[in-house]
Amino acid sequence: MSASQPPSSFFVGLDADGAGAHPAAAAVARLAGADLVSGARLARTVRQAENAGLTFVSFTDALLPAVPGSPASARLESVTRAAFVSRTTTAIGLVPQVPTTYPEPFHVAAQLASLDIAAAGRAGWIPGVTRDAATADAYGRPVVGDVTREARDVVRVVRDLWDSWEDDAVIRDVATGRYVDRDRIHHVDFEGETFSVKGPLITPRPPQGQLVVLAADGDVPPALDGTGAGDRPGGAEPLVDVTLVGGAGVGAARGNAEAAREHSPLVGVDLEVVLDAGGRTGADRLAVLDASTPVGVRSPWDTRALRWAGDAAGLVALLTELATPGPDGRRPVDGVRLLPAVLDVDLPVLARDVLPALRAARLTAVPRPGATLRESLGLPRPANRYDTRVLADAPNA
Repeated sequence: MSASQPPSSFFVGLDADGAGAHPAAAAVARLAGADLVSGARLARTVRQAENAGLTFVSFTDALLPAVPGSPASARLESVTRAAFVSRTTTAIGLVPQVPTTYPEPFHVAAQLASLDIAAAGRAGWIPGVTRDAATADAYGRPVVGDVTREARDVVRVVRDLWDSWEDDAVIRDVATGRYVDRDRIHHVDFEGETFSVKGPLITPRPPQGQLVVLAADGDVPPALDGTGAGDRPGGAEPLVDVTLVGGAGVGAARGNAEAAREHSPLVGVDLEVVLDAGGRTGADRLAVLDASTPVGVRSPWDTRALRWAGDAAGLVALLTELATPGPDGRRPVDGVRLLPAVLDVDLPVLARDVLPALRAARLTAVPRPGATLRESLGLPRPANRYDTRVLADAPNA
């Protein structure tokens, strides 16, 4: 793990999608569709987040727009956006949401492995679930009944595919004409409840071995054995590295985090933020946003995330409460993912007044340029489950 980001550091991520997390963000910010998909705007936002010392940025995704035909619903595919900014950043993690319900798991695994290569080990993945029938129609597939079971199987097989190449499978020996060691490339032979995948993947193992998997609580249930590993080679490991919980208040969020620790190494809180800015209080800004929400979209802002509407000092106090260990030495949660209502308004306040205060209190650390996302989060690089040398050294192998 990175010396600049010890495991005791509190991670702070940011959702950097579109105009902001509130469904009326684009309308209030007066951003047209072309502005929302602008590469220059995306790169500027992510660079600002990196300069502020944020641990990672996430990119929400969905095949269909929230409001059909609305320019405010414009977006590009999440992995494409993450890959685009991978070459303009050096330290911040890049975490696209990629659905699990209808895309082919093999393609998901290859896309994300390629992103981790492009980002030099800074990639993560939020496995999304899709519950609307319209998306199934767009894919030309029947509606999936149990979307969380599908998510569990997809995450499991994607992890298997990332390990289908051992770390030293690529030889590139010009003298002998051998590019790969075929003994170090494996078929995963996955049999799920609705699909099967033989493998191996078409790309080598990602730089991190396994990308960091972040998931909303309940979207990716543990595997049938409760560990997320089942009968896979190499022993047990969780399916999700970072579980994101919410709550109507701090107490509820803490309780949800405690429950999630049973099946996740790290737990973070999704936190909606509407900060005092531009001479308006956060509460006033939220009222304007709710009143401007497009017809057909949730209104008011209605998610399961924790919410802060107020000044930067109050947000710092809330984050300090979450980040400060209790008498038993345990921290209530390991970090947060901030969902700013309007990026162009809230991100500058976060960068100027919130992140510096957390660093001054030594609660957070700035990711080191060149560090992987796993290192920034204090997560170890996992061994390859198909590596016979690892299996031979494992207890009771």
